[in-house]
Amino acid sequence: MKKIKYLLWLIILGLLGILIYQNLDYFMTTRALKFDLKIASWNWTMPELQNIAYFGICFLLGLILVGIKGFVVKLRLKKEIKTKDAAVASLKEQVNTLKTELEVFQHDPYIKKELEEKTIVDLPVLDQPENDTEKGDKSDTAV
Repeated sequence: MKKIKYLLWLIILGLLGILIYQNLDYFMTTRALKFDLKIASWNWTMPELQNIAYFGICFLLGLILVGIKGFVVKLRLKKEIKTKDAAVASLKEQVNTLKTELEVFQHDPYIKKELEEKTIVDLPVLDQPENDTEKGDKSDTAV
């Protein structure tokens, strides 16, 4: 799978290189970007750069923004993992205390006897369906 990924990235980079090479005159022209909010003091002009530099700056800004977002998500998930681990640890501790309490109750002869009586009384009695042999015996006497 890694080889396929590398091959896919090589194909994408190759196509990007072909695109830039075939349009080199467009990417190498210099332009100045202007930012005007129609207020006299809020007028800004960026120095002249090649178009490929603008593309590169936008690409790097995108990478930085995605990196910051990923970092924030990582921190949030790390905090969530810590809270979940604490909850699991407390539940494990509760299970262990309940097991020790159960062992105490099972080894106490009076409580053990009481538990056995409850299980014997609580067992449901299942109704047995009628057997076909009993019906057959009744029909044989009638013939």
